[in-house]
Amino acid sequence: MRRLKTRPFPYYVGLHSLEELVTREHRVCVMNILGSESRKVTPVSHEYSGGNIVAGVQYGRRGSLETKLGAIPVYRSIREVMDHGIAFDMGVVYIPPQGVCKAVSELVTHNEALKRIVIVTEKVPARDSRNIRALCQEAGVDVIGANCLGMANAWDRVRIGGSLGGDHPEETLVKGSIAIHSNSGNFTTTMAEYLRTAGFGISTAVSSGKDVYIHFALPEFLYAAQNDPRTKAVVIYVEPGGYYEKMALDWIRDRTFGFTKPIIACVTGRWKKNITRACGHAGALSGSGDDAESKERWFDEYFGVDVFDPKTSEVSKRGVRVSSIQYIPDAVRAVYEKIGEKPDFATTGDLSLKLWLSDTMVKVPPVLDLPLTKPPAPYDRQVVEVIKQVGAHYLRQNMADKSGASRMSPETQVSELHGKSVLDLSRRTMEENLFFALAKVMPDKVDIPTLNLILNLFLKIDERRMAAIDVARDNGCTPNAYLASQIALVGDKGLLAKSREHARFIIDLIREFGLDEHTEALPPELDAYVEKHLLSAEPSRKTDVSNLLFKEVKKSKKSCVALRVCQHIIDMAEKKKLEIRDTYEFLLATIAVCVLWNPMLEKRISRQLVEDSVTYFYLMARIVAYSVVDRDRNPHWKKLVDKKLSNLNLSFTENAFKVLFGRVPDPTELLEFQTLLGLTITNGPGTLSAKGAKESVSARNDISMSFVGFLSNTGRAHGGNGYESINFLMEQFKEAGLKDPGDPNHGLDLKAMANKAAKAYGAYKKRAQEVEDGVVKPIPCINHPVFRGNKINVDPREQFVSGMLAEKGIYNAFWEFYRHLVKELYAEGVTKNVFCVNVDAVLAVIALKLVWKDLQAGRLSLRQVQEVAFTLFLFGRSVGASAEIADHRDRGLDMDCRTPENELTYVL
Repeated sequence: MRRLKTRPFPYYVGLHSLEELVTREHRVCVMNILGSESRKVTPVSHEYSGGNIVAGVQYGRRGSLETKLGAIPVYRSIREVMDHGIAFDMGVVYIPPQGVCKAVSELVTHNEALKRIVIVTEKVPARDSRNIRALCQEAGVDVIGANCLGMANAWDRVRIGGSLGGDHPEETLVKGSIAIHSNSGNFTTTMAEYLRTAGFGISTAVSSGKDVYIHFALPEFLYAAQNDPRTKAVVIYVEPGGYYEKMALDWIRDRTFGFTKPIIACVTGRWKKNITRACGHAGALSGSGDDAESKERWFDEYFGVDVFDPKTSEVSKRGVRVSSIQYIPDAVRAVYEKIGEKPDFATTGDLSLKLWLSDTMVKVPPVLDLPLTKPPAPYDRQVVEVIKQVGAHYLRQNMADKSGASRMSPETQVSELHGKSVLDLSRRTMEENLFFALAKVMPDKVDIPTLNLILNLFLKIDERRMAAIDVARDNGCTPNAYLASQIALVGDKGLLAKSREHARFIIDLIREFGLDEHTEALPPELDAYVEKHLLSAEPSRKTDVSNLLFKEVKKSKKSCVALRVCQHIIDMAEKKKLEIRDTYEFLLATIAVCVLWNPMLEKRISRQLVEDSVTYFYLMARIVAYSVVDRDRNPHWKKLVDKKLSNLNLSFTENAFKVLFGRVPDPTELLEFQTLLGLTITNGPGTLSAKGAKESVSARNDISMSFVGFLSNTGRAHGGNGYESINFLMEQFKEAGLKDPGDPNHGLDLKAMANKAAKAYGAYKKRAQEVEDGVVKPIPCINHPVFRGNKINVDPREQFVSGMLAEKGIYNAFWEFYRHLVKELYAEGVTKNVFCVNVDAVLAVIALKLVWKDLQAGRLSLRQVQEVAFTLFLFGRSVGASAEIADHRDRGLDMDCRTPENELTYVL
């Protein structure tokens, strides 16, 4: 047993001066030396300290750790180190938390010459820390930590423990007159660097850690600092929790030890006052009277002055408290002037904010609009490479039952895409929603005509391909099946692959030459690079489409560096009479990159999505083009898909309506059409259609096959079930003589019709319940598992759309019938309360209204009506599928949608 007490302390402290804490004469053994952290930090410490680490322990294995000063031998235990005659008096512990106490015990038990132990490990259990304290006090061993970065002596150029001073401690840990004691390891280095910049070096730095037990706390540190002739002042960084600081200040006042040197104290953590669990350092959770404000009061009373204000620089000879570490250099300078001392050396810079990177997308106030400065090496090269990176970068993870695109609100049961509800999206056009699905923001008004141009251009198909769809229809295929058959043939070569390559080239060009919106003149080196990699003397295939896109790109006034560069390339090619390779694909890529450039710079979307964007636009347009129900009677479809450059400037939404319904919509029909499409965009990532898209991405399919995955996961029960409600409504109205469901003066008694239907359903229900199985088929589109249980129930989604259309003066007889029906069912005692009309009814009544006149006139058959209803669902859900596919490509992993074997069940 060694000493239990060291005057003036009621406990053991094994040093008189900070000079003794860590020196070059000390020899070190590192526990868990080959661990992931130690194997990086230990060689730096060893080399900086002149080779003071004599051995390491890696339980269960022997070996060595290479350093520039030679290999450090590694043994299986402390006993083995001692058996080999290796002497050391310092131990460093990198052992995982649960093993720290045992490692300390081994060090103390087998080495009587041990003086100090540094515990780098964080999250050591408080009970173990208590036992470590008792063990080391009895053995006369000082402990630094746990949860610390160790200690350093700048005069002797030695550090023991963690990474104080970083990878180049000689740059930060400069010889001087300041002693640092910090609850934060990283801030220990930061404060040393701040002081060095202002002309102050350090004598000793101690990262104390901030666990519940601080084994080398402020009282013993100040005692040793007072006795250190190198130290003129002390800088401390204090977090909430514990009374070590109060104990130290009380002992100074009581003259337990005669401390006379100034202290500069930074107390942080006011925000932790009201938290109830540890956040950050385990000991930084205040209890009773030891929060940040209490500690601020302790120091202010001791100093006799208020917190440091750089404008007045008022301090006392005892020191001052600062509110942030950024004020420490100014406070130290003011204190040194107060006590008649000078800085340790000339200043080497200043702490003003120096921008290495800027954000050209964000406009900041002039006071924050600071100039860029060139970073020192090696950061200058790293910053150049970082600037070349663009777009969002997502963490890859298992995305089987996750989505970064869609969700269903558990409170409202309203689905959302990128944070916008489908109710909001129902107010938008199809082209706007497709852009939003990809970009996560709505398009600028200036971009909408360009989007329409591209989407309408991709409607141009080879009509001969429709023969395969005719065969599919004759064989009874549903719309999702025959659309999937054509989308599967798209593949990923030709136009799509070349457009992707050109998009990648444009982005690389801009980032490689460091161009942005503030670039005044394009560098001449860019011309040479473009001419070498993009231009050719060989004539390119010129088409009317290419000429149209040329004009579109050249006339654009959009403020965008991507557009400016591409316009420059076009001008350069014309002046030099050279051709752009794959001109058509280059122009498509130019337009796609330009419309998505800002969302990419804002890191809303990934670079991969921008490069793939032409593919998404192409596939969406193809789905619409192949969806025509009766092309022989649809002259509008023929004009849209022919090779003539007509109808390109119209709204894509309007053209999609023409494809499906074979007529020009009036404003009311167009609004109802886009409302229906918006409502069907998504129902969350758990739907069959979304899972089909995600599973296809998980199998590493191309984008086109991922759309096939979405399409093949729709069917008569998901997407095609709208015809059940349409059939129900047609049965109710088949002899009613309704001419125009949009005319409120239709002359029908809808309430009476609803009462008749309610009575008929009540009779059916009674009969069905009397049979053996008692299965009752429900009326489509009424009731909801969430919106139920009240006397009168409503689906807020249905209510929202009804109100929105009512504001526009739009009427729907089928909708009014449904609202009467739920009341009559209750009035006739068929239901216990008034059911809601759910959102599925909205889709059914709008779809039936849009086809009613054609159906009554015989221009559409019942099957075709069913196809139209199914296809309407596919149009809207294709937009949502685009978002799910892009999201899973950005975040997901190969095979992440595979079901693990242990989650499967074999059924006999």
